[in-house]
Amino acid sequence: MSMKNSRYLSWRIRFFAALMLASYLVFVLLAVMVEKDDTARLFLCAAAGILLAAALLVFHYWIHNPWRQIQRLLTRIGEGYFPEEKPNPQGEVMLSPAFGKVIEKTYDLRHSQQYHMMNKRQIQYLALQNQINPHFLYNTLDGIRSEALLEGNATVAEMSEALATFFRYTISKVENLVTIEEELENCETYFRIQQFRFGDRLKLEIVKDEEWDKLSGCLIPKLTLQPILENSIIHGTELKLGEGISRIIIRRSGRLLLIRVSDNGVGMDEETLQKLNSRMNTDPDIGRGEGSGSIALANVSNRIHLIFGEDYHIHVYSIENHGTDVDITLPCVYSENEIEKVKNLS
Repeated sequence: MSMKNSRYLSWRIRFFAALMLASYLVFVLLAVMVEKDDTARLFLCAAAGILLAAALLVFHYWIHNPWRQIQRLLTRIGEGYFPEEKPNPQGEVMLSPAFGKVIEKTYDLRHSQQYHMMNKRQIQYLALQNQINPHFLYNTLDGIRSEALLEGNATVAEMSEALATFFRYTISKVENLVTIEEELENCETYFRIQQFRFGDRLKLEIVKDEEWDKLSGCLIPKLTLQPILENSIIHGTELKLGEGISRIIIRRSGRLLLIRVSDNGVGMDEETLQKLNSRMNTDPDIGRGEGSGSIALANVSNRIHLIFGEDYHIHVYSIENHGTDVDITLPCVYSENEIEKVKNLS
Protein backbone atom coordinates (compact mmCIF):
# COMPACT_ATOMS: atom_id res chain seq x y z
CA MET A 1 0.00 0.00 0.00
CA SER A 2 1.45 3.42 -1.02
CA MET A 3 1.91 6.30 1.41
CA LYS A 4 -0.64 8.30 -0.56
CA ASN A 5 -3.31 5.65 -0.08
CA SER A 6 -2.46 5.13 3.60
CA ARG A 7 -4.16 8.44 4.52
CA TYR A 8 -7.53 7.04 3.45
CA LEU A 9 -9.35 4.98 6.06
CA SER A 10 -11.08 2.87 3.41
CA TRP A 11 -7.69 1.69 2.10
CA ARG A 12 -6.44 1.03 5.63
CA ILE A 13 -9.43 -1.20 6.37
CA ARG A 14 -8.90 -3.16 3.14
CA PHE A 15 -5.18 -3.53 3.79
CA PHE A 16 -5.75 -4.61 7.40
CA ALA A 17 -8.42 -7.14 6.37
CA ALA A 18 -6.16 -8.60 3.64
CA LEU A 19 -3.25 -8.82 6.07
CA MET A 20 -5.36 -10.58 8.71
CA LEU A 21 -6.72 -13.05 6.13
CA ALA A 22 -3.21 -13.82 4.88
CA SER A 23 -1.98 -14.30 8.46
CA TYR A 24 -4.88 -16.61 9.22
CA LEU A 25 -4.13 -18.79 6.18
CA VAL A 26 -0.42 -18.95 7.05
CA PHE A 27 -1.19 -20.05 10.61
CA VAL A 28 -3.66 -22.67 9.42
CA LEU A 29 -1.02 -24.04 7.03
CA LEU A 30 1.66 -24.07 9.76
CA ALA A 31 -0.75 -25.71 12.22
CA VAL A 32 -1.31 -28.57 9.77
CA MET A 33 2.43 -28.95 9.19
CA VAL A 34 3.33 -29.13 12.91
CA GLU A 35 0.27 -31.09 13.99
CA LYS A 36 2.32 -33.84 15.69
CA ASP A 37 5.10 -31.62 17.11
CA ASP A 38 3.96 -30.36 20.54
CA THR A 39 6.87 -27.92 20.96
CA ALA A 40 6.27 -26.36 17.56
CA ARG A 41 2.53 -26.15 18.23
CA LEU A 42 3.20 -24.38 21.55
CA PHE A 43 5.54 -21.93 19.83
CA LEU A 44 2.96 -21.37 17.09
CA CYS A 45 0.22 -20.62 19.66
CA ALA A 46 2.46 -18.09 21.43
CA ALA A 47 3.28 -16.43 18.10
CA ALA A 48 -0.45 -16.31 17.27
CA GLY A 49 -1.20 -14.61 20.60
CA ILE A 50 1.53 -12.00 20.07
CA LEU A 51 0.33 -11.35 16.50
CA LEU A 52 -3.28 -10.96 17.71
CA ALA A 53 -2.25 -8.44 20.36
CA ALA A 54 -0.22 -6.51 17.78
CA ALA A 55 -3.19 -6.59 15.37
CA LEU A 56 -5.50 -5.16 18.05
CA LEU A 57 -3.05 -2.30 18.75
CA VAL A 58 -2.71 -1.54 15.05
CA PHE A 59 -6.49 -1.60 14.64
CA HIS A 60 -6.98 0.75 17.60
CA TYR A 61 -4.42 3.41 16.61
CA TRP A 62 -4.45 3.05 12.82
CA ILE A 63 -8.18 2.55 12.18
CA HIS A 64 -10.38 3.06 15.27
CA ASN A 65 -8.93 6.43 16.44
CA PRO A 66 -8.97 8.05 12.97
CA TRP A 67 -12.53 6.80 12.51
CA ARG A 68 -13.60 8.48 15.77
CA GLN A 69 -11.99 11.75 14.60
CA ILE A 70 -13.80 11.57 11.26
CA GLN A 71 -17.06 10.80 13.07
CA ARG A 72 -16.64 13.90 15.30
CA LEU A 73 -15.85 16.03 12.23
CA LEU A 74 -18.98 14.81 10.43
CA THR A 75 -21.09 15.50 13.54
CA ARG A 76 -19.76 19.08 13.76
CA ILE A 77 -20.31 19.66 10.04
CA GLY A 78 -23.88 18.46 10.52
CA GLU A 79 -24.28 21.06 13.29
CA GLY A 80 -23.10 23.84 10.98
CA TYR A 81 -19.40 24.02 11.88
CA PHE A 82 -16.74 23.75 9.20
CA PRO A 83 -12.94 23.86 9.71
CA GLU A 84 -11.39 27.23 8.88
CA GLU A 85 -8.10 25.66 7.75
CA LYS A 86 -7.79 23.79 4.47
CA PRO A 87 -7.30 20.01 4.94
CA ASN A 88 -3.65 18.93 4.76
CA PRO A 89 -3.36 16.39 1.90
CA GLN A 90 -0.23 14.89 3.47
CA GLY A 91 -1.20 14.55 7.12
CA GLU A 92 -4.91 14.24 7.80
CA VAL A 93 -6.71 10.89 7.57
CA MET A 94 -9.73 10.97 5.26
CA LEU A 95 -12.55 8.48 4.93
CA SER A 96 -11.90 7.94 1.22
CA PRO A 97 -10.50 9.83 -1.81
CA ALA A 98 -14.03 10.98 -2.70
CA PHE A 99 -14.61 12.25 0.85
CA GLY A 100 -11.33 14.19 0.74
CA LYS A 101 -12.32 15.87 -2.52
CA VAL A 102 -15.72 16.86 -1.06
CA ILE A 103 -14.05 18.46 1.97
CA GLU A 104 -11.56 20.39 -0.20
CA LYS A 105 -14.29 21.53 -2.63
CA THR A 106 -16.48 22.69 0.26
CA TYR A 107 -13.56 24.62 1.76
CA ASP A 108 -12.81 26.33 -1.58
CA LEU A 109 -16.49 27.23 -2.00
CA ARG A 110 -16.80 28.67 1.52
CA HIS A 111 -13.78 30.90 0.92
CA SER A 112 -14.77 32.04 -2.54
CA GLN A 113 -16.10 35.51 -3.34
CA GLN A 114 -19.27 33.93 -4.74
CA TYR A 115 -20.08 32.35 -1.36
CA HIS A 116 -19.57 35.65 0.50
CA MET A 117 -21.79 37.49 -2.00
CA MET A 118 -24.53 34.87 -1.55
CA ASN A 119 -24.20 35.13 2.23
CA LYS A 120 -24.43 38.93 2.08
CA ARG A 121 -27.56 38.76 -0.09
CA GLN A 122 -29.16 36.29 2.33
CA ILE A 123 -28.46 38.59 5.30
CA GLN A 124 -29.94 41.54 3.42
CA TYR A 125 -33.00 39.49 2.52
CA LEU A 126 -33.52 38.45 6.15
CA ALA A 127 -33.12 42.07 7.26
CA LEU A 128 -35.79 43.15 4.79
CA GLN A 129 -38.06 40.28 5.82
CA ASN A 130 -37.69 41.19 9.49
CA GLN A 131 -38.97 44.68 8.78
CA ILE A 132 -42.53 43.37 8.43
CA ASN A 133 -43.36 43.10 12.15
CA PRO A 134 -41.81 46.48 13.14
CA HIS A 135 -43.70 48.16 10.28
CA PHE A 136 -46.90 46.74 11.68
CA LEU A 137 -45.94 48.01 15.14
CA TYR A 138 -45.27 51.62 14.20
CA ASN A 139 -48.30 51.71 11.89
CA THR A 140 -50.36 50.62 14.90
CA LEU A 141 -48.74 53.38 16.97
CA ASP A 142 -49.73 55.91 14.31
CA GLY A 143 -53.28 54.60 14.63
CA ILE A 144 -53.18 55.05 18.41
CA ARG A 145 -51.89 58.60 17.92
CA SER A 146 -54.80 59.44 15.61
CA GLU A 147 -57.34 58.04 18.07
CA ALA A 148 -55.72 59.98 20.94
CA LEU A 149 -55.90 63.23 18.98
CA LEU A 150 -59.59 62.63 18.25
CA GLU A 151 -60.14 62.11 21.99
CA GLY A 152 -58.17 65.25 22.83
CA ASN A 153 -55.38 63.38 24.67
CA ALA A 154 -52.30 65.27 23.46
CA THR A 155 -49.88 63.45 25.80
CA VAL A 156 -50.73 59.97 24.50
CA ALA A 157 -50.64 61.27 20.92
CA GLU A 158 -47.19 62.81 21.39
CA MET A 159 -45.80 59.73 23.10
CA SER A 160 -47.15 57.43 20.35
CA GLU A 161 -45.64 59.69 17.68
CA ALA A 162 -42.23 59.66 19.40
CA LEU A 163 -42.28 55.87 19.77
CA ALA A 164 -43.33 55.41 16.12
CA THR A 165 -40.51 57.73 15.01
CA PHE A 166 -38.03 55.75 17.08
CA PHE A 167 -39.10 52.43 15.54
CA ARG A 168 -39.12 53.92 12.05
CA TYR A 169 -35.49 54.99 12.46
CA THR A 170 -34.52 51.56 13.80
CA ILE A 171 -35.74 49.74 10.68
CA SER A 172 -35.50 52.47 8.04
CA LYS A 173 -32.05 51.46 6.72
CA VAL A 174 -30.62 48.02 6.13
CA GLU A 175 -27.09 49.48 5.97
CA ASN A 176 -24.75 49.58 8.97
CA LEU A 177 -24.02 53.31 8.82
CA VAL A 178 -25.85 56.60 9.34
CA THR A 179 -24.72 60.20 9.71
CA ILE A 180 -23.99 61.43 13.20
CA GLU A 181 -26.75 64.01 12.76
CA GLU A 182 -29.31 61.23 12.16
CA GLU A 183 -28.04 59.36 15.21
CA LEU A 184 -28.40 62.47 17.39
CA GLU A 185 -31.98 63.01 16.18
CA ASN A 186 -32.77 59.44 17.21
CA CYS A 187 -31.25 60.08 20.66
CA GLU A 188 -33.47 63.14 21.06
CA THR A 189 -36.53 61.09 20.08
CA TYR A 190 -35.58 58.40 22.61
CA PHE A 191 -35.07 61.06 25.30
CA ARG A 192 -38.55 62.50 24.62
CA ILE A 193 -40.00 59.02 25.29
CA GLN A 194 -38.10 58.80 28.59
CA GLN A 195 -39.31 62.24 29.65
CA PHE A 196 -42.91 61.00 29.58
CA ARG A 197 -41.81 58.62 32.33
CA PHE A 198 -39.46 60.81 34.39
CA GLY A 199 -40.71 64.31 33.59
CA ASP A 200 -38.42 67.27 34.25
CA ARG A 201 -36.17 65.19 36.50
CA LEU A 202 -34.17 64.22 33.38
CA LYS A 203 -32.26 66.61 31.16
CA LEU A 204 -30.30 66.06 27.96
CA GLU A 205 -27.51 68.35 26.76
CA ILE A 206 -25.83 68.03 23.36
CA VAL A 207 -22.54 69.86 22.86
CA LYS A 208 -21.36 70.03 19.25
CA ASP A 209 -18.00 70.84 17.70
CA GLU A 210 -17.43 74.33 16.30
CA GLU A 211 -17.19 72.81 12.80
CA TRP A 212 -20.51 70.99 13.15
CA ASP A 213 -21.62 71.90 9.60
CA LYS A 214 -18.77 69.79 8.23
CA LEU A 215 -18.92 67.15 10.95
CA SER A 216 -22.67 66.44 10.79
CA GLY A 217 -22.30 64.24 7.69
CA CYS A 218 -19.69 61.99 9.31
CA LEU A 219 -20.70 58.29 9.23
CA ILE A 220 -20.99 56.17 12.38
CA PRO A 221 -22.52 52.73 13.07
CA LYS A 222 -26.28 52.92 13.37
CA LEU A 223 -27.55 52.79 16.97
CA THR A 224 -24.18 53.69 18.48
CA LEU A 225 -25.29 56.51 20.77
CA GLN A 226 -28.86 55.59 21.72
CA PRO A 227 -27.96 52.32 23.56
CA ILE A 228 -25.26 54.17 25.53
CA LEU A 229 -27.63 57.05 26.32
CA GLU A 230 -30.20 54.49 27.45
CA ASN A 231 -27.55 52.87 29.61
CA SER A 232 -26.69 56.21 31.25
CA ILE A 233 -30.36 56.85 32.10
CA ILE A 234 -31.40 53.37 33.27
CA HIS A 235 -28.20 52.49 35.17
CA GLY A 236 -27.09 56.00 36.12
CA THR A 237 -29.49 58.90 36.51
CA GLU A 238 -32.64 56.81 37.17
CA LEU A 239 -31.08 55.49 40.38
CA LYS A 240 -30.01 58.96 41.50
CA LEU A 241 -32.03 61.24 43.78
CA GLY A 242 -32.71 64.65 42.28
CA GLU A 243 -32.01 65.95 38.79
CA GLY A 244 -30.29 63.63 36.33
CA ILE A 245 -28.31 65.16 33.47
CA SER A 246 -27.12 63.18 30.44
CA ARG A 247 -24.69 64.92 28.12
CA ILE A 248 -23.45 64.05 24.61
CA ILE A 249 -20.27 65.87 23.58
CA ILE A 250 -19.02 65.61 19.98
CA ARG A 251 -15.73 67.00 18.74
CA ARG A 252 -13.12 66.36 16.10
CA SER A 253 -9.39 65.85 16.64
CA GLY A 254 -7.51 65.56 13.36
CA ARG A 255 -8.90 62.50 11.60
CA LEU A 256 -10.65 61.22 14.72
CA LEU A 257 -14.27 61.68 15.78
CA LEU A 258 -14.44 61.79 19.58
CA ILE A 259 -17.79 61.30 21.31
CA ARG A 260 -18.45 61.33 25.04
CA VAL A 261 -21.74 60.24 26.62
CA SER A 262 -21.74 61.24 30.27
CA ASP A 263 -24.14 61.38 33.20
CA ASN A 264 -24.16 62.57 36.81
CA GLY A 265 -25.64 59.30 38.06
CA VAL A 266 -24.58 56.74 40.65
CA GLY A 267 -21.42 55.62 38.81
CA MET A 268 -19.67 52.34 39.61
CA ASP A 269 -16.95 51.08 41.90
CA GLU A 270 -13.32 50.71 40.79
CA GLU A 271 -13.41 46.90 40.58
CA THR A 272 -16.49 46.84 38.34
CA LEU A 273 -15.00 49.59 36.14
CA GLN A 274 -11.67 47.82 35.69
CA LYS A 275 -13.37 44.54 34.88
CA LEU A 276 -15.58 46.23 32.29
CA ASN A 277 -12.73 48.06 30.54
CA SER A 278 -10.33 45.12 30.59
CA ARG A 279 -12.85 42.94 28.76
CA MET A 280 -14.57 45.58 26.62
CA ASN A 281 -12.16 45.52 23.71
CA THR A 282 -10.70 42.02 24.07
CA ASP A 283 -13.58 39.63 24.81
CA PRO A 284 -16.36 39.30 22.16
CA ASP A 285 -18.53 37.41 24.66
CA ILE A 286 -18.65 40.22 27.20
CA GLY A 287 -22.13 40.73 28.58
CA ARG A 288 -23.23 37.11 28.51
CA GLY A 289 -24.52 36.26 31.93
CA GLU A 290 -24.06 39.88 33.05
CA GLY A 291 -26.31 42.91 33.27
CA SER A 292 -28.00 44.48 30.27
CA GLY A 293 -25.69 47.49 30.57
CA SER A 294 -22.67 45.34 29.74
CA ILE A 295 -24.56 43.82 26.83
CA ALA A 296 -25.35 47.27 25.36
CA LEU A 297 -21.72 48.41 25.60
CA ALA A 298 -20.46 45.09 24.19
CA ASN A 299 -22.84 45.30 21.24
CA VAL A 300 -21.65 48.79 20.29
CA SER A 301 -17.98 47.91 20.88
CA ASN A 302 -18.13 44.77 18.74
CA ARG A 303 -19.84 46.57 15.88
CA ILE A 304 -17.21 49.32 15.93
CA HIS A 305 -14.45 46.70 15.70
CA LEU A 306 -16.21 44.86 12.87
CA ILE A 307 -16.75 48.00 10.78
CA PHE A 308 -13.62 50.07 11.45
CA GLY A 309 -11.05 47.68 12.94
CA GLU A 310 -9.38 47.15 16.30
CA ASP A 311 -7.84 50.65 16.54
CA TYR A 312 -11.24 52.21 17.34
CA HIS A 313 -12.92 51.52 20.62
CA ILE A 314 -14.99 52.44 23.68
CA HIS A 315 -13.55 53.29 27.09
CA VAL A 316 -15.51 53.88 30.28
CA TYR A 317 -14.57 56.27 33.11
CA SER A 318 -16.59 56.34 36.31
CA ILE A 319 -16.50 57.56 39.91
CA GLU A 320 -18.90 55.98 42.36
CA ASN A 321 -21.73 58.36 43.36
CA HIS A 322 -20.48 61.01 40.90
CA GLY A 323 -21.26 59.70 37.42
CA THR A 324 -19.97 57.89 34.35
CA ASP A 325 -18.33 58.92 31.06
CA VAL A 326 -18.30 56.65 28.01
CA ASP A 327 -15.71 57.73 25.42
CA ILE A 328 -16.11 56.54 21.83
CA THR A 329 -13.19 56.92 19.40
CA LEU A 330 -14.05 56.60 15.69
CA PRO A 331 -12.48 57.65 12.40
CA CYS A 332 -13.99 60.72 10.78
CA VAL A 333 -15.18 59.30 7.43
CA TYR A 334 -17.83 60.32 4.94
CA SER A 335 -18.04 57.32 2.56
CA GLU A 336 -17.68 53.54 2.56
CA ASN A 337 -14.52 53.82 0.43
CA GLU A 338 -12.87 55.77 3.24
CA ILE A 339 -13.97 53.09 5.71
CA GLU A 340 -12.23 50.36 3.70
CA LYS A 341 -9.00 52.38 3.72
CA VAL A 342 -9.30 52.95 7.47
CA LYS A 343 -9.93 49.26 8.14
CA ASN A 344 -6.94 48.19 6.04
CA LEU A 345 -4.71 50.53 8.04
CA SER A 346 -6.09 49.26 11.37
